[in-house]
Parts: sequence; structure tokens; C-alpha cells
Amino acid sequence: MADFCKQCTATLLDADFFPNDLAGLSTLEDTIRGLYPVALCAGCGAIQVDHTGRCVSDCLLHHNLPEE
Repeated sequence: MADFCKQCTATLLDADFFPNDLAGLSTLEDTIRGLYPVALCAGCGAIQVDHTGRCVSDCLLHHNLPEE
């Protein structure tokens, strides 16, 4: 099954029905320290995500959602 980052889940799928596949790969403490795991998003490709599954890679330029 394909995994999607937070932005792709909201853009391509129904975010109320589909879970954010890449959430929980790290902790809030990791995000605060700027440590992001590498993940493979079916929409973005190879990216880094924060603890919420939000893509923090250069592909943010291609996501039209405001950062949370």
C-alpha cells in the first residue's frame, strides 16, 4: 500500500477518512532539534518528514497548503 505525507494526504485523499501514513516516525523532541526521518511518499518521492508526517523537504514548494 502507498504511504503519503500529511500534505499529499490532504491534497490527494480525503484527510478525514485516510490516516496520515508518515506520522509518528519521530518525536516532537526530534522535530525541535531539526532531526527528520527519511521517508518515501507516493506523491513526493524520497522526503524528510516531521513527527506529524508533514513533508519538510524542498517539495514544500509544490504543496499549496499552509504550514501548521
